[in-house]
Amino acid sequence: MLDVTQKENGVKTRSTRDELSTDGTAFTTTVTEFRPNGPVITSQIVFSRLSGSDGFTGQWLDTSYLQQHADMTLRLDNQALHIDYSGADQHIDAPLDGVDATLRGTHVLDGTTYAVRLAGRRELLHLIKRNGKVFTQGSLKLSNDGRTIVDTWWSSDKPAAKATLVYEKK
Repeated sequence: MLDVTQKENGVKTRSTRDELSTDGTAFTTTVTEFRPNGPVITSQIVFSRLSGSDGFTGQWLDTSYLQQHADMTLRLDNQALHIDYSGADQHIDAPLDGVDATLRGTHVLDGTTYAVRLAGRRELLHLIKRNGKVFTQGSLKLSNDGRTIVDTWWSSDKPAAKATLVYEKK
């Protein structure tokens, strides 16, 4: 187990507890944020081991991300893309001109933005930044029949390692 406390000007702002399962195949991190003008927020992420065999060293897969982003509500108008991931409590209202828009939600890290621009009739390109630095980039593609949206993204430093979610219209 590893406990980390972050302070700013002597005031505790965040605590993190990292725990490794007894068999070493799962890693859980629990983050508690202490905001001066808001509620205390606790979130937990469970990772599954992809590589490595000793302790925390290795490559891990965030298994909770897919569950939290399983449902997406999307609305597009002439001026903006509106996305709601209710399971992750994340909300996006981004203009279609590539200008950064603040990603909102209870568990969103401060300084996270989302930018989107049209890349054709059925495709939008997007960038997620943290504190001005590109974190991920990708695209949203609407199928020809309008029933499916494919969300593909990758880390800017690992463009070959793409992740994909496929959303079907309900």
